[in-house]
Amino acid sequence: MMLSSPCRQLSYGAPSRVYRRCASSSSAAAESKKENSTVGSEAVTTPLDATSTATATLDPDVALSSTLNPPASTRPPPLNVPTRDPEASLFSYLFSVGKTYYAFYRAGLKAINTNRKLLNEVSNSLDAPASLKDSSDTKVRPTRAAILLRERTRHDLSRLPVFGLVLLVFGEFTPLVVLAFPKLTPYTCRIPKQIEKLRSNAQERRDASIRNIRHATEPSALNKLAPGHIVRCLDLANSLWDKAGIDPPFASAKAEKAIGRIVTDDAMIRDGGGVNALEPDEVVLACEDRAFDVRSADVETLRNKLSKWIEASTKAEGADSKAVVRNMLIGLDNETK
Repeated sequence: MMLSSPCRQLSYGAPSRVYRRCASSSSAAAESKKENSTVGSEAVTTPLDATSTATATLDPDVALSSTLNPPASTRPPPLNVPTRDPEASLFSYLFSVGKTYYAFYRAGLKAINTNRKLLNEVSNSLDAPASLKDSSDTKVRPTRAAILLRERTRHDLSRLPVFGLVLLVFGEFTPLVVLAFPKLTPYTCRIPKQIEKLRSNAQERRDASIRNIRHATEPSALNKLAPGHIVRCLDLANSLWDKAGIDPPFASAKAEKAIGRIVTDDAMIRDGGGVNALEPDEVVLACEDRAFDVRSADVETLRNKLSKWIEASTKAEGADSKAVVRNMLIGLDNETK
């Protein structure tokens, strides 16, 4: 929902060895490999949609590196904008920059299609009845990797029509347009400056919300302000509501849903091997999902903070665990941040 600095571009990581529950046909694997060639091919031993040890080799272009980490194709590909050669003409430099951005967006759009195909492969475990998901049969229990794959793929598919139109109309000027409207872009097509702007805007919004609730000292007053504050801190609603000075509609429901999601994610990370099993890019994204400021911290610092958060969250169970997460989000437990 992962780097010397978390503000830099999230990059593809080469997944080691990968498995899934059922192997695709050789022709489908060949077709997938032909269409998507941006991810490495080294191998791992954990399946996508369960924690069982059943092994079936998947094409590395559409595979997860573990049950905790979604595929690298759910994150933006590398973007290396060329520097201008003093002896080169302005036209040739701009042409090379345009080619670089074209290749970046092309890879990002391909990744969305790759993720859509992979999501279809694991839809059975994600759509299993609740009674089966909660059972001891790990073959039908969705993993964190599969859940994040679904969330990110749905997010990207919902933005694909508008972004495709922007790309068609503005062409090489698309990078300038997306900086003005950063949330219109799929995750896989976000350039580094766009990610940096989104993080800065999110932190400014959190800081403003914290200032607005500082006057609340009574528990009853804090409880009343908490839902709106959590929604703002997690960027769950349009910032126009902040300017109006009122909470977004259904703030309480959105806050409770977000808290429940974080509690579930904390438990999955704990049970799946802990924070040390997360890829660096995913550590940064997990911290963002918990309203951490990731702009000026290195990955190891964020990893330590995330470990403290999950330790505090998973000590309790059920409603108590939700209360702990709620308190951390509204700032009553500052040790985790």
